[in-house]
Amino acid sequence: MPKFSPENPSLENLKKQAKALKKEWMGGKPQAIARILAAHPRAVTPRLADCQLVLAREAGFDSWPQLKVSLEAAQRDVADEFVDLACLCYDDPHYDHRSFHARASAMLRDKPWVSEATLWSAATAGNSEAVKAFLDARPESVNSPGPHGWAPLLCACYSRAGPSTLEVAKLLLDRGADPNAYTMKGNADERLDQHRRRFTALTGLFGGGSTGLANQPPHPDWRELAELLLSRGASPDDEQALIINQDACLEILLRHGLNAALMSRALSQAARQGDIDQVRLLLAHHAPPDKKFQSKTPWEHAIRQGRSDIAQLLEEAGASTSDLDDTARFVSMCMAGDERGARQMLEHDSDLMQRAPKDMVHRAVGKGQTKAVKLVLDLGFDPNYQEDSPAITAAGALSANAELLPLLLAHGASLTLRDPWYDSTAVGWADFFNYTELRDKLLNEPGICLFDALDHDRLDRVPDILARDPAALERPFAECLSREPKPEDWQTPVERMMARGKTEAVRVLREHGAS
Repeated sequence: MPKFSPENPSLENLKKQAKALKKEWMGGKPQAIARILAAHPRAVTPRLADCQLVLAREAGFDSWPQLKVSLEAAQRDVADEFVDLACLCYDDPHYDHRSFHARASAMLRDKPWVSEATLWSAATAGNSEAVKAFLDARPESVNSPGPHGWAPLLCACYSRAGPSTLEVAKLLLDRGADPNAYTMKGNADERLDQHRRRFTALTGLFGGGSTGLANQPPHPDWRELAELLLSRGASPDDEQALIINQDACLEILLRHGLNAALMSRALSQAARQGDIDQVRLLLAHHAPPDKKFQSKTPWEHAIRQGRSDIAQLLEEAGASTSDLDDTARFVSMCMAGDERGARQMLEHDSDLMQRAPKDMVHRAVGKGQTKAVKLVLDLGFDPNYQEDSPAITAAGALSANAELLPLLLAHGASLTLRDPWYDSTAVGWADFFNYTELRDKLLNEPGICLFDALDHDRLDRVPDILARDPAALERPFAECLSREPKPEDWQTPVERMMARGKTEAVRVLREHGAS
């Protein structure tokens, strides 16, 4: 069986070893001669080919070409793994996470040869000398698909591990890389093509996305790289960049000529998010004020979020207004934190509470406005309503505004609720998005789930959790879920900790009587 696994398994390294062995053989060194006799007893005169065969046989191969093929295949596998870990991918079930980038950086430190193993790993690692060597040998490979069909420029723009890839991107563009290189992501079923999304080299620079900036950070040289790509012909009409991080990319895309349709979409998004500065910027670039996005105009988005100041700006820019029905006006007042107006409407029509959306607390928390959150909670909207995820899992808003968590908890928000997609509580989401202060604050709250205390090594919390809820000791994880359980979910706390190798947690649970 092949057994070759050197610290630096590069072909160049092996060639150097073969030359060194030949030199030692010619010099009559006993150790070299013993190696030759053991692996290749028929060798007579010191030749490089014979020394290469000795190395191959010592590694368990029949020939030097076999060793080369095996080595190149192994290098490609490791190099592709490095690209996978180092680059943002925006795909489930990958869940872009900072731990992947840390692992890629460790690979680069422990296996430095990955930075020159393939054109794509070299581009990912920011190794411009290796990229130049590959392109000198094969100029046509500058746009060749590598792992996942990515061109080298995509690897450079999505990389988040190792040195900056700015110089690599310049080199690739100088050698003819397509500045509009892209990959398609989403559902691969052609019948569902509307769910496919176009991720360009430009998209990869800005960071942001569903897992947050801690896990999907911008490229360290994103501004300079974005200007470079746009100056070399990249299209500024990048819808996906606007979707995942409008805050970062909007000004640059506008300056380079973002089209009217995407400006309109961006205007609605800014109005819905309550970003008055972006609204001003878009209107200054003559964004159409009346185009609908998700069946509503920017003015309607602003009004429904209680942002009369943004609505007024839009009106001054020529946006049309419309009459709101009573339910929409009530929602707008709640989102604006207008307690007097909302209560007056309820006095005239008590059914408004039933007609209003059930996720009012989640909407208010998402706005991050204390007045709005307090109002909807005081009016009696359910803080634990969850269609997708409950309000208390909105880690970004809770981290940005410290007043929101006490409000939610005081009105009965549950820390044990789990979303139906990732089975995570508020503690889990705070940890995932790297809001460590919020996570630790939640872990000190009396109402946390036993599984959270165990998963985050807060074994000091176990006694008071069990005092409050003795049944938690044997309650299976399946009974904590908001989705239909799978067979593997029926683990008790001690079984789950055993499966995760948490021996200290197992010991503490056993001390409390876990079977």
